[in-house]
Amino acid sequence: MINTKLLAQANILIKRKEYAAAEKIYLELLAKDPNDDILQAFLGRLYIRQKKFKGAEKILTNAYNKRKTAPTVAALAHCKYQLRKFDDAVILYEELFRYDPDSIKIYDRIIQAFREMEMYNFSYAYAQKFYSKHPDIEPSMIRLTQSYIDMGRIKDAEEMCAKTIQKYPTSNTAWIIAGTLQEFSYSNEELAQDCYMTAIDYGSKEAYYHLGVSYQKTGQLDKAEKCYLKMIELMPQEIHSQASLGTLYLLQKNIEKGYEYFQKRDKTPEINSLKNLWEGDSRPNDTLLYYCDQGLGDHIQFIRYLPFLAEKFKYVKVMTRIECLDLFKKNYSADKYPNVDFYSEMNKVGRYDCYSLSSDIPLYLKMDFNHIPSSNGYLKCDLTKKDYFAKKYFNTDKYKVGMCWKAGGTGMRAAIQRTINVEYFDKLFKLEKVQFYSFQLDDIFDAKEKYPQMTDITSDLKSFDDTASALANLDLFITADTSCLHLAGALGIKTFGLIPYCADWRWFNHEKSTEWYKSVELFKQKDRRDWYIETDLIYDRLEEI
Repeated sequence: MINTKLLAQANILIKRKEYAAAEKIYLELLAKDPNDDILQAFLGRLYIRQKKFKGAEKILTNAYNKRKTAPTVAALAHCKYQLRKFDDAVILYEELFRYDPDSIKIYDRIIQAFREMEMYNFSYAYAQKFYSKHPDIEPSMIRLTQSYIDMGRIKDAEEMCAKTIQKYPTSNTAWIIAGTLQEFSYSNEELAQDCYMTAIDYGSKEAYYHLGVSYQKTGQLDKAEKCYLKMIELMPQEIHSQASLGTLYLLQKNIEKGYEYFQKRDKTPEINSLKNLWEGDSRPNDTLLYYCDQGLGDHIQFIRYLPFLAEKFKYVKVMTRIECLDLFKKNYSADKYPNVDFYSEMNKVGRYDCYSLSSDIPLYLKMDFNHIPSSNGYLKCDLTKKDYFAKKYFNTDKYKVGMCWKAGGTGMRAAIQRTINVEYFDKLFKLEKVQFYSFQLDDIFDAKEKYPQMTDITSDLKSFDDTASALANLDLFITADTSCLHLAGALGIKTFGLIPYCADWRWFNHEKSTEWYKSVELFKQKDRRDWYIETDLIYDRLEEI
């Protein structure tokens, strides 16, 4: 029999936010009755209040396995969601429909979980169900609009967004979406900014972040800084504005201030579980875990700093993704770096004394962006593989040009900005003295069908070790801001990099050159609406060959 008096006392303590005292009561009661699912559920929900989601997940799972009640299912679903276990969260949220089949909150969470997993067909299907159940409420209209955007149905998104604003003219979320549609569809940053300011007028805090991003994209850095700082003031726990403020400072080569905020960027649960951050001191008796974070291009860009770390530690364990593993192993082999090992699975890394994220290494090595090491190139290809590609694909006297027009693994804004419709290169493909090669793995524009004169070699590109060996056969590589741009630069291959008008911080707003790679020539987008100026310039250069 549960001691209701003690439970009431725990409840009072929770209201006073005296969580440790309440936890003590629950633990004492559970010590007497360790299998009581009600007590477990109470303790689990207390841990949720404290944001101790792993502990909450464990004890709520025990409660759930004993008896499935709506509060327990809801609490466990929330834990799974916060721990980014979205597939588990969806199953539990769907189970909650048994208790409340029309729940607005459940629909909203399921849709967002599928969006987080980039399973847009599923989020769209649920958004349709949500809208059919509740056709006249703001949340369902917002979710359907977002799903249309995710599915690339921009006209439908515009119509639903306008319908939402007509019915709910003070909906700040709808005005934010209207702003993003102006950004994504028409590159109309000025009108987007008006929409974000309208959202702010109607009480949105988040709109300061979007307004700051738009100001940064259009080079209004002082205004962007003010927006990010305002967002941080209003929502100090929100990380995107802090990370964006960091990139704003890094763009200006302010390393100390930039990393102060950039280090607060969103991180995976695996990274958040790492212990003992290294802050730059020499540790000749210790083992460093050098964790390659962010995108694959970042892995390649920052691996140049590995030799400097090998001098400071007894051992360095490099955690990277499988796509980079062979390339890195061959370039930093045991005969040259006997104290360096490479891994693609964290459970195989074993013991380490401290860790650092690769993207933060310039800060801790105290290397500024005016003196970036190894800008002439620091990676080599596999010569045997290079010969294989040469015989299979590159046996021609024509000028050999590789092509890549879409970046992968980026957010919505970056994906659009770093994607160039292959049809912009139509004029180039008509040059008879040039043989073009596709390095584009995700050919969303069906270039193989539209331009059969371009040789597609992607079936042989299983890793960056393969891609490096293929790239080494080229006379020139033309690419959007992709991981392959970093790979070509790291190999010292002549490269034309097409950089959007709102370029990533690492290009420092340069128009033609970059401190990171001497072999890379930048072609920065002049007109934010298209790429005709840049592709015409490249055409003129190729005609001179």
